[in-house]
Amino acid sequence: MSESCYMCYPVPAKQQQYKDEWGTGSRQGYEDRGSFRAPRAPRRDPGSPILKYLGSLCIVGGMFWGAWLVTQGGEIGVVLQQNHGPVALVGLGLVAALVGKFVRF
Repeated sequence: MSESCYMCYPVPAKQQQYKDEWGTGSRQGYEDRGSFRAPRAPRRDPGSPILKYLGSLCIVGGMFWGAWLVTQGGEIGVVLQQNHGPVALVGLGLVAALVGKFVRF
C-alpha cells in the first residue's frame, strides 16, 4: 500500500527566536506593527483660507501695479514717492495674509 504524503514537509515556526550577541533574546527599539495601519484623519490648516487668498491677491496686485508704474514713468524712487498705492496694497496684503494664517473665522 502507498502512504499519502500529507505531512511530509516540516512546518516552519511562526516566529523565529531572535538571538543577539549579548544573550538578551529580544530586539529592543523595534515593534511588530503588522501590515495594516489605519489611515490618519486629515488635519485642517489653521487660519482663514479666505484671508490668506485675499492677502496673496493684494500682494501680487500691488507688485504688478508697481511694475506697471515703473515701466510707464521712470525712476523707481520718484514713482513710488508720487504713488503710494502699490506699497500700501502690498502692506495690506501682508497684514491680511499674516492675520489669515493665525486667525480662523
